[in-house]
Amino acid sequence: MSRIRFLATDVDGTLSLNRKTVQIDPDVIKIVRELENRGIMVSLVSSTALPVVAGLKRYMGASGPAIGETGAIVFFGEDEVVHLTSLSTRKIVDAIIEKFGEYVRESWQNEFRYHDLALKVRKEYLGRKWEIYKEIREWVLSRYDNVKVEFSGYAIHVLPAEIGKGKALRYVMERLEISCEEAAAIGDSYMDLELFKAVNLKAAVGNADEELKKKADIVLKGHSSKGFIEFAKLLLKEV
Repeated sequence: MSRIRFLATDVDGTLSLNRKTVQIDPDVIKIVRELENRGIMVSLVSSTALPVVAGLKRYMGASGPAIGETGAIVFFGEDEVVHLTSLSTRKIVDAIIEKFGEYVRESWQNEFRYHDLALKVRKEYLGRKWEIYKEIREWVLSRYDNVKVEFSGYAIHVLPAEIGKGKALRYVMERLEISCEEAAAIGDSYMDLELFKAVNLKAAVGNADEELKKKADIVLKGHSSKGFIEFAKLLLKEV
């Protein structure tokens, strides 16, 4: 394994206890701080609103930039926030709510989002969440250009087609002068495939989507946070 000095990690489903909760495993905080103390910068990459990701980064002790809204916006620390697009999907989400409001509602985080807006499947329809996502996706793509619709398992995301986690990660790495050979990424969802395009070392937690596992260099035995900790220990052995 090459010497890694930068780790980009997804949050929900990767740092959380499992893929059904957003509760962060306390042991993740300990290992992130150990990575940082040993010279491996940790960067959080999420589809969540930037204030949530930036706050988590600070309290966990991760020194790398926080990437939110599926790569649309980056927090570098201090007060520097960079928007990687000028587009918003506000009008499209309004149209979705008008058409599919029986099945989905807006995420509370949309008040703090600029570009990638999120929808939550209503509780009574959670058993049909993938079916509802596909129906909304087909409806949107048949009517609007330059937009994509993704489903993290936690929320349906309506975002400009020009943004992505991989694009944001490449931007961050270029600014920090980190080569792909020095970088690793880990995730749980097919939405993390773009992260893999920016780094040489790619890892998927044990309960990750099959699409992600197929592209990973390492598939961990541990699920979600346990898999992240397992991967972190492998990196620490090489320091």
